[in-house]
Amino acid sequence: MAVWKDYYRILQVDAEADQAALKKAYRKLAVIWHPDRNPGSKVAEERFKSIAEAYAVLSDPVKRRRYDHLGPEAFNAECGTGDIFQGFDLSDLFREFGLPPVKETLFGILEDNPAKRAGTGPYQDFFAEFGQKPGRKKPSAKSGFGIILAVSLKEAVFGAIKIAAFNVGGEVVRVPVTIPPGTKTGQIVKVPGRAPSPGRKAGDLLVTVSITADQNFKRVGQDLLTALQLTKAELLDGCRVLVPTLDERNLRLTVPAGTRAGTSLKAAGHGVPGPDGRRGDLIIAVYAK
Repeated sequence: MAVWKDYYRILQVDAEADQAALKKAYRKLAVIWHPDRNPGSKVAEERFKSIAEAYAVLSDPVKRRRYDHLGPEAFNAECGTGDIFQGFDLSDLFREFGLPPVKETLFGILEDNPAKRAGTGPYQDFFAEFGQKPGRKKPSAKSGFGIILAVSLKEAVFGAIKIAAFNVGGEVVRVPVTIPPGTKTGQIVKVPGRAPSPGRKAGDLLVTVSITADQNFKRVGQDLLTALQLTKAELLDGCRVLVPTLDERNLRLTVPAGTRAGTSLKAAGHGVPGPDGRRGDLIIAVYAK
């Protein structure tokens, strides 16, 4: 139902709630709807997912500003699950209920021991859905050998060649993996014929991309979000400033006179490349010092 995309209603807080209030509400509701307390309840699972999704957005200042600016309907239409949970540490949620660390359960693959799959516990499939777009079919365990590969936001946005290293039979195997431009967290990159299969023909290596959080930029759909601090005088009188981009360039941005703190300015074409090669926008949230 649409109401579950109204993140403030999901967490039962008002739009002015601070971080402490959000965290308190999140923990309270997560305890109530945790699947371990509601075994077999699909309703509890969906509520629990919604609570985690709401907190992932509202606890992140950049995502929250984007959500407030666009409104629930437009934000949810624009942002996939991978965008929403990018940079959100699910480990806190696992620790809250005494569950294994996220690296042992997310995507059902052990990051530090990819030859072993995490198939124990009821949370494997549930949390594997975080980081994947609805409707995307997850590869089965029989379709290849799966690992998780950490990449930077810059590498994911503009593409890169990364070396995936894993242990097979006591030997370290290194495989180059091409990360396509515009890759999202949770996206699976297939490297044909490079899975370790002793004694038989090698299968495919399935690489699940995990994007590390960037200190200065966030991705929301095809857009990149960043923040810019200005003095009250600069906001009042207007100014020209240099804004760093994710690809390490500087854009000269005109801030109109009378701009209010909290306003979002747009640099068209400096966002994430899409399938057609066209790029989204860089959204600059303006703050007063």
